Amino acid sequence: LHCTRPLCLGRRRLSSDAHMRVRTPFRCSPHPCEYEIAFVSDVEGDLDYFNRWVAGSRCVAYTGSDEAALTLTHARAYFVYGGDVPDHGRGSEQLLRLLVGLKRAFPRRVALLVGNRDLNKLRLTSECAPSDLARPHWSIPAPHWDPSAPTLSQHLEQVAAARGGGATAASCDCAAERLRWMYENTLGCPATFEARRAELAALRSVGSATGDNGGGGGGGGGGGGGGGGRPPPPPP
Repeated sequence: LHCTRPLCLGRRRLSSDAHMRVRTPFRCSPHPCEYEIAFVSDVEGDLDYFNRWVAGSRCVAYTGSDEAALTLTHARAYFVYGGDVPDHGRGSEQLLRLLVGLKRAFPRRVALLVGNRDLNKLRLTSECAPSDLARPHWSIPAPHWDPSAPTLSQHLEQVAAARGGGATAASCDCAAERLRWMYENTLGCPATFEARRAELAALRSVGSATGDNGGGGGGGGGGGGGGGGRPPPPPP
């Protein structure tokens, strides 16, 4: 909660549904003002879990039955998301859209914090850029923090062996396989690629999302379980 006037915090109560009621008397006013703060964290793409949390929230609600947008329920409601939006549920894209939409609607009353699962996806903007994809696969080392992880070349050799038919590491080298390698071996979320593919396919109302350019593996990712709200599908 950010306020432009000095305040001294009085009684605090943290309720079982992760809301905090803060009676905040301003020093410049004899009349206390009550704020209600909703907090949730580490949803990690599990939209079913998030929907259950919203259903029990006194501060955050869906604006309609289609669960396409969120709103704050009263003038003194605030919301804080504690980080880690994607990776372990098939609702990462939808959850990101819901949270960003709420932030845009209430920029001074919504705070979105970032966690490690959010921050480590920033590398995708450079490593999936055309200039980096042009690097030879054999020049990209394994992650230094995990000596047991395969290099990109080793991953591609495994893919080629599984495909057969004369496939080689070079013929299997594409944006999708590089992204799969990053998720599985350098980001600690081995199920994210396929779950992200499934989520994008569902959002686009197609049977599957495929293609050498990622086909559903890009962005924040998601990884198992989830479902629920239906924000507008991403642009083609």
